[in-house]
Formats: sequence, structure tokens, C-alpha cells
Amino acid sequence: MNVGHFALPLQPLIFIFSVGVAMCAGLWLERGHARVESAIFCAVLAGLVVARAGFVIRYLPDYSGDLMKAFDIRDRGFDAVSGLVAGACAVVYFLMRSRSIRLPLLAAIAAGAVVWGTASAAAEFARPTATLPAISLPVGTGHTRPLSAGDGVPTVVNLWATWCGPCQAEMPILAQAQTDYPGVRLVFVNQGEAARTVDDFLATHHLDITNSLLDPTHAVAAAVGAVGFPTTLFYDAQGHLLAAHLGPFSKATFRQAVTSFYPADISGAPS
Repeated sequence: MNVGHFALPLQPLIFIFSVGVAMCAGLWLERGHARVESAIFCAVLAGLVVARAGFVIRYLPDYSGDLMKAFDIRDRGFDAVSGLVAGACAVVYFLMRSRSIRLPLLAAIAAGAVVWGTASAAAEFARPTATLPAISLPVGTGHTRPLSAGDGVPTVVNLWATWCGPCQAEMPILAQAQTDYPGVRLVFVNQGEAARTVDDFLATHHLDITNSLLDPTHAVAAAVGAVGFPTTLFYDAQGHLLAAHLGPFSKATFRQAVTSFYPADISGAPS
């Protein structure tokens, strides 16, 4: 989804909208009293805090270099199970505390859950089955290279630009990932910039990128339907799209993604 010059990931928007629906339903059912709204807010807050804490604890070595990054939720690193448990415990507390709140609170939660489930299912259904685009791109040395090597290796394609702040933030993490996950090929496709611009950026930031391609006409972005940068696409060994991620990765969230999509290909990766 685009708002002006900003590209927003869909799942957080669905979550926020679902919480809003739950709060509105609770207020309506309780005829304007704020107790249901407060209960939902506290349950959601407890769930998010515990989900973030659970994720950080699970991937603590990846945050050890800069613990302040543990508070930067822009990487969207949350442990769903611990968050759901914490949120459910908060709901149970409010249900036991007040009998009058029980029906409107449960109905409000049900309304939010239905909206979340329906919207998530619709978004998943609308996502087309896609494969790695059969596109050849310049490598900056006067010749071209296909996006797919055709050798049966899982591929991660990162669409980026030097002017993109989130791209700049995640680039060192992805550059290191080339070494950390040798069983997965990372391909960096610059969008719309000249070879010198890309080379100067990589040299200035001391980044060693193995598979760096240029896409001056945004052909790959158009082919995959990218709406913003950075966009990272995960393909299996046969070139089928597993997932697309809009926004920057932290070291922890990239590890989570790679571990989830390629468990058999990262056995030698550092833990």
C-alpha cells in the first residue's frame, strides 16, 4: 500500500484496523463506557510488549552488538505465540475482574478476530503465484546476467536504491548474510541508478556485494509488483516465490526469515 511517497506493509495495517474494529465494537456494545476500550488496549499492549521481548530473547545474540536495536520495532520482530499468551492472560484478567464487561469484551474480540482473519485470508488469496522473473540485467561491466542462475539454489532478491534510508540501514546486514548463509544466494538489484552511483555507495560504506545487478528501468520491480523499497523476495530452489517483505530487516528478523523458509539449506549457518 502506498501513502504519498511512503510504502506501508500490509499486515501491520490489517492488525491496526482489526484492533480499531474491536475497540469500536466494544464501545458500541457497552454504550459509550470506556472499560472495554481500555481492556482491549491493555491486552494488545501486553501482547505486543511480551511478543517483542520474546523475540529479542530468542534472537538475543543478534542484538548483542547494539541492545538499543531491541527497542526498534520497525524490523517487525515479534514472537506470535508469547504475544498471544500474554494478550489472552490480560483478557482473562479483565473478564474475571468485572462481570458486566464480559459479553461486550468477548464480542469485541470476536469482531476484531473476524476482521483480522478475513482480511489476512483475502490478502493471501490475492497474492499471485509467482516465479523468479526471467530477466537479464546489467552487472556494471558491460555485460548482462540473468536474475536466475538456474542451478537449483534458493534465491533471495533484494530491490534497493542508494537514496533509500531503510535500504542503507539493512545493506550491511544483507552483505554479511552472504557469508552467514552460503546455501542461499542473495541477489541485490539496484533500482534506477547508474553503475558509478552504486559503486561509489558500496565503496563508501565498505560493502562487498557478490551478486550486484542494475535495473535502470525498474523492470524487476514492475514484474514482481513492488510498491516500495527495500523489497526482499524469497524464492525456493525451483524459483517459486515463498514470500515478499517490504521494509528493512534487522539481523534477527532476517535470520528468522531464512530459518523459516530454508531450514534445510542453512545447516552450516552461525547460530
